[in-house]
Amino acid sequence: MKNEIIKYSFVVCGLLFTSNVSAEDNSLANLSDTQRIQRLERMMNSDVMREQTQTIQSLREEISALREQIEQQEYDLESMKQRQRNLYLDMDRRINNVEVAGSNSANSTAPVPPPNTTTVNNTIPAVVAGDNDGQEAYSKAFTLLKEGQYEQSITAFEAFKSNYPNSKYADNAQYWLGEANYVSRDYKKALTEFQQLIAQYPESSKNPGARLKIGYVYFELKNWSAAREALQQVITLYPDSTVSKKASERLQRMKREGH
Repeated sequence: MKNEIIKYSFVVCGLLFTSNVSAEDNSLANLSDTQRIQRLERMMNSDVMREQTQTIQSLREEISALREQIEQQEYDLESMKQRQRNLYLDMDRRINNVEVAGSNSANSTAPVPPPNTTTVNNTIPAVVAGDNDGQEAYSKAFTLLKEGQYEQSITAFEAFKSNYPNSKYADNAQYWLGEANYVSRDYKKALTEFQQLIAQYPESSKNPGARLKIGYVYFELKNWSAAREALQQVITLYPDSTVSKKASERLQRMKREGH
């Protein structure tokens, strides 16, 4: 009985398929050569347009990802240079102090200014007409950050957020605002900024870095349980990534230090 039902089903499917093919053939048979050509052109154009749209979207995503990688590398490089400058200034200051202490001259040596205190005029970039994304303002704020002028960069990024709330750079600006506060050792403010990034831009490509920095912030605040939880979350959410590796390294450090 079961075999009979299966055979009957195949027969019905065959008849339906044959009728559909016949209907399609009849439809094509009624078309002139010109109409057939036009029909084929529409089908080909539709496929080409779809492929072109997909290609363009893919290229846009790749360009955006490359831009962010370059931006991060620029910041890391400038941070390294800034640390070297700070070490040089600190060494120079120590040498000057030794020279002053060993000198009987009445004229004191002028002190070396501390790093990151360069005075900059007009640190808040003006709003540029027609620049809806605020690219110029964003670039100026980021340059201040790379140069180690953290207070000025914080002011500039906050102004950017206010002037260009819907900019395509808004999530990046939010991340760098958190970073500027982090390197300025204002850890509570940095924590707020990183958390705001994740809450306000849940799909941002900056979120993995922000979650890692949240773990770092808790580490600096000596909130070991929160730091451990945040870092472990990074490993869970982003396995086999750079941020995951850094989170593991910080967890190992905490373990070595007995936290």
